[in-house]
This record gives sequence, C-alpha cells and structure tokens, in this order.
Amino acid sequence: MGYGALRVTGCYGCYGWVDIRRVFNQNRTVSQASFSEDRIFIISWGVFIGIMTLILTGVIAAPLFKFWGAGWLADFLYRFYHFSCHQLPSRSWFICGAKLGVCVRCLATYLFFIPIGTALFIRSVREWLIRSSFLKFVLPIFLAFLSPLVIDGLLQFITPWESTNLLRFATGALAGVGTALLFGYLFLKFIERVDASLP
Repeated sequence: MGYGALRVTGCYGCYGWVDIRRVFNQNRTVSQASFSEDRIFIISWGVFIGIMTLILTGVIAAPLFKFWGAGWLADFLYRFYHFSCHQLPSRSWFICGAKLGVCVRCLATYLFFIPIGTALFIRSVREWLIRSSFLKFVLPIFLAFLSPLVIDGLLQFITPWESTNLLRFATGALAGVGTALLFGYLFLKFIERVDASLP
C-alpha cells in the first residue's frame, strides 16, 4: 500500500482505493467555503442586529433623556421615531412620566425581533432555517405571525372597537418573531449567492 492511499470496504462489500490526500483537500475546500460564508454572514448580520439594538436603546432612552433634563435630545429621538410610529400616548407605555419613543406594538416588535435574530448566530439554527422551504414554511409562518397585528389594526380602524396595550404587545411580539425569520432567511440566501459569486 503506497503513501496517501487506503483500502476501504464499500457498502456492497466491494474494495477500492481512496486517496487520503484528495479526500483531505476536498474536505478542506468545503470547510474553507463554509467558514467564508459564515464569516460574511456573521459580520453583516451582526451589523444589522447592532443597528436594531441601537434603535431599541433609543426607544427606551427618549423618556429617560426627558426626565434627566436633556429635552433637546429627547425631542430629536421622538421626531426620529415618529417617521415609523404614530406614538399615541394612549397606546404607549411610560417611563419616569414620559412615553417611550414608540408605541407598545412597535416596542414588542423590536424586543422580539432582536433575540430571534441573534439566534441565527448559532450555526445549527442557520442551517435549519436555510434548509427550510420558503413557500411551505418561512412565508406561511411570517404571514401567520403577522396576521394578528393586521387584523387587530384593521378592526380598530374600521370599527369602534379599541384594542388593549396587552393585545398590542402580543401581536407586535408575534410580528417581530415572524419578521426576524423572514429577514434571516432572505439574508442567508443573499449571503449564499454573494459567496458563490466570489472567486
């Protein structure tokens, strides 16, 4: 038996020669590709989750700045979040006598998006998600988790019925989970294509 070769038994009892060096090089190439893809995802997804965390921090910081007398900074944050949220006092929670930067529903969306998104840093979770079918799993889960928010919002808009902040929080939390799964899946697929296009 020469160097770098090994005699092995196949699944049907047949014998063949396997070049250890060739197998090792193939495994090393696959490992390097996986490492490169993981590194691109972790860096880019980490930046995205960091931005989301910064946004959530600002939501909580706005009333604290107002309480501490930094009114100009609190006003800046309130104006910034007003682009994406109605900020109605009756639909918001308060800290130190001032409402948070966004309503209860938006707050719950941020709160649940971040931990679900952070779970994608675990490789086994990423592999499970990217193997999932978009049309059979990811999209239905997203729509199912988003629909309570849409239904609750529409009922308030077209009927006299008024939701509660607890229900707004619950529907926002579900929307956050579904959105994190959808964004994570699309992000993983995008990174997969980018990595495949690299030389």
